[in-house]
Amino acid sequence: MISEQNINEWAERYFQSELSEQEMKQLNEALDADEVLQFQWDRTIEILNVFRSGNERKDIRNLIQSVAANPAEWAVDNTPPNNQTSNTIPFRKYLRVTAAVASLVLCSSLLTYTVMNKNSGSVNLHQYQSLRRDLEHVKDSQSKIIDSLNKQKAKDAASQQIDESALYGGTGFAISNDGYIATNYHVVDGANAIYIQTSKGDKKAFIVAREPKSDIAILKIEDKDFKFSKSSLPYSISKSASSIGQQVFSIGYPKDDIVYNQGYISCQKGYDGDMESYQLEMTANPGQSGSPVFDRAGNVIAVITGKQSNTSGTTYAVQTSALINLVQSLPKSQHIVLQTGTKVGKPERTEQVNKMKDFVFSIKVN
Repeated sequence: MISEQNINEWAERYFQSELSEQEMKQLNEALDADEVLQFQWDRTIEILNVFRSGNERKDIRNLIQSVAANPAEWAVDNTPPNNQTSNTIPFRKYLRVTAAVASLVLCSSLLTYTVMNKNSGSVNLHQYQSLRRDLEHVKDSQSKIIDSLNKQKAKDAASQQIDESALYGGTGFAISNDGYIATNYHVVDGANAIYIQTSKGDKKAFIVAREPKSDIAILKIEDKDFKFSKSSLPYSISKSASSIGQQVFSIGYPKDDIVYNQGYISCQKGYDGDMESYQLEMTANPGQSGSPVFDRAGNVIAVITGKQSNTSGTTYAVQTSALINLVQSLPKSQHIVLQTGTKVGKPERTEQVNKMKDFVFSIKVN
């Protein structure tokens, strides 16, 4: 478990993407529960961001530990007390940054005290939380998948097998009528098997393409003859960027039943200034990773990827330009024709959602 004593070790492993899914869950829970630990984590991450090179980060980590252990020793100069052997860290090489690091360490106690004793308000931490849904306890939904797959036994012997418990899940939506689905990469990353809950029953799917940087993945239902509908999709995939203040809505699966949320674009840049994403003021919960974000006319303009920790309303969504780029990178053998027009237009919102909901799906992964 992460603590003040081992926070550097956890931060290093976080930078190297070595934390397991369970460890990431423990990390988020620990940071949410301890404001001081959250503050110290952010400061550690800020410093490590400066030193992405492994060798430099190792030297600076040792320096930070030295300064933290003896802050008074480095407050004025680096002359060791009592004629002890001087520190071997190459200060001239890191002079400007070590000065900044020392300042951070010297201020740490005061800042921590301020955080602990604030009567109201908190530090704006901007921690990012993905919205993949833990399904360890979703037994009823799992039984439905097993029953559905058993009914298809005669048609597809391979589709009848499924683990006793799905590990996690999210949301996906159709991008063409012949079985192609978009979702987040982190929803299906490391999957042994992927199952899509459609209005026509539960279907097994596989990954066609992925782009980890944009957190986008494209799936394909294994049934070659599968069609979502007899007609085309009721919405289009927008090729143009939307403006700040644009009213938006989304439908997804934070639980077994589909859920509707609405809000607006609050910033045209996403988490940490990401130019490919939007910041939305709209509620999102675990399970809504991969949910489509629609504008008022019913065009898909983005895909939900995560939210800001410690809030219920700040959500991040990657723009559909990232999805379009991924589609265009596919070979001709996997050519996908994206919908260019919308059929929902601008009717009542209930009518829009009613037409769209059969094309938005719960995804279960093990």
